[in-house]
Amino acid sequence: MPERAIIELSNMSRLRIPIYFDYASTLCYIAWRIVTPLEDELGFEALWKGVPIAARDFRTKPGRVLSERERQKVLFVAAETGVRVAPPSSWIDSMPALQGSEVARDAGVFAAYHDAVFRAAFDDGADIADPKVLDAIAERSGLDRSKLRAALDSGAMMARLDEHKREADEFSALGYPTFILGDFPMIGIQPTESMRLLLGRFIRQRAEEPQA
Repeated sequence: MPERAIIELSNMSRLRIPIYFDYASTLCYIAWRIVTPLEDELGFEALWKGVPIAARDFRTKPGRVLSERERQKVLFVAAETGVRVAPPSSWIDSMPALQGSEVARDAGVFAAYHDAVFRAAFDDGADIADPKVLDAIAERSGLDRSKLRAALDSGAMMARLDEHKREADEFSALGYPTFILGDFPMIGIQPTESMRLLLGRFIRQRAEEPQA
């Protein structure tokens, strides 16, 4: 079992739930919109771990136009969850933003960066692979732009994204998003009330387990 992906209690006793995601996925945007308010309500921490879709499926190559089937799948989930979002016309190049998320994590501003990337990509329709867009995201989230640029130029965070992919593969977390509940992957996103019930039940079960 990959240690970094195991559910764990943080120093503040907030249960951490790993979520494998990609900024290229509209379904992950929907998950972010639903999960974020539930964190404080249910008392857990979402541990977002980037895994590029393009590393698994050649059909998601950045720039390829989404098929009608792909669009309809997203629109169905959006309607079911009540999250208003239109899928982009083509697959997003998320690799620079995913690398940046790890720079932001190390800098202690992951949440602000994560929110800013999702808003830029899906609320504003911005190209999150554009260095100028990433610079603006870094500035809004309190991330040093020079550190972001240096990490992107060197590829310093690629090894960490590869590690996330290995972890996700071990859990058979092959969909987007995938929540790791204990030893089990839960793929996809459901409406808020369903997620509240599922996550709440899991959190209660973990709290009732005897501590080693």
